[in-house]
Amino acid sequence: MHNILSKINKFIFKGIVMEKKYTHKASYYNDIALKLGHQLLGIKYLHYGYFEDTQKISLESLQIAQEVYAKRLISKIPSDVKTILDVGCGTGEIARQLVEKGYIVTCVAPDPYLIEKTLENTNNQVKTFTDLYENITEIEPDSIDLILMSESCQYIKPDPGWEQNKKLLKKGGYLLICDFFKVKDIDDPYMSKSGQPLDNFYERARKANFTLLSEEDITANVSPTMTLTQDLIYEKVFPIGEAVIELTRRRYPLIYKIGNYFLKEKLLKLKNKYSALGADKFCHYKKYLTLLFQKN
Repeated sequence: MHNILSKINKFIFKGIVMEKKYTHKASYYNDIALKLGHQLLGIKYLHYGYFEDTQKISLESLQIAQEVYAKRLISKIPSDVKTILDVGCGTGEIARQLVEKGYIVTCVAPDPYLIEKTLENTNNQVKTFTDLYENITEIEPDSIDLILMSESCQYIKPDPGWEQNKKLLKKGGYLLICDFFKVKDIDDPYMSKSGQPLDNFYERARKANFTLLSEEDITANVSPTMTLTQDLIYEKVFPIGEAVIELTRRRYPLIYKIGNYFLKEKLLKLKNKYSALGADKFCHYKKYLTLLFQKN
């Protein structure tokens, strides 16, 4: 139990420090529950799960739902694809499956921890870049058959992102996205503002000379992940975190006073933010789509 408490304490405070240190990169740490699930509970993927209609919604079934999500995503890859750029590769589980299917895979992520896990999971069979996608200059232009973005599209700045897509993809190359997009203005102060506006995204794709080949709305199937996220963080993680803080207050009062002075407002903001999670709110403001574009 002490080991779990120390891991949670380290995870929470690391997230707060990283957010202060890395302004734009911090957005890659927003899905705190999924990363926490990976580090503490052994969940392999950092993306949402795809829940079938009859599937029981639980933390245990999340791992099955994530496997279904990965298989469905990979099935969308056109048959003429050989080289894939996995943008925001997570822990490399999807990249591993792509390598096993014979694809030549390059992975990009700004987090050294995730790149390390990706190399480990793929047995060093992928090329990697530890940086923001927009900053990558080492990949040869017009060399990629397909760019894959599984829940990373939302973090990429639109203009440089589309320029990078055009630059790296071959003529007739594909952009496969599985992510959520905003379909309404978010007026809830605690609701996450993440996700690109859908109408604006389609307009930018058109201006970048990309054609939408297919669109699938899977919001209803992935939204249960939000309920699990809320349960894990608000009902389990925060109470344990509060217990760690109370233990620090009793044993190390000076450290507690210093930490409370600098982190109290940040912790309250996090608690309010994650208390506002849930499938209903998610579905009200956002759509989760699988999109396949082709470069003209």
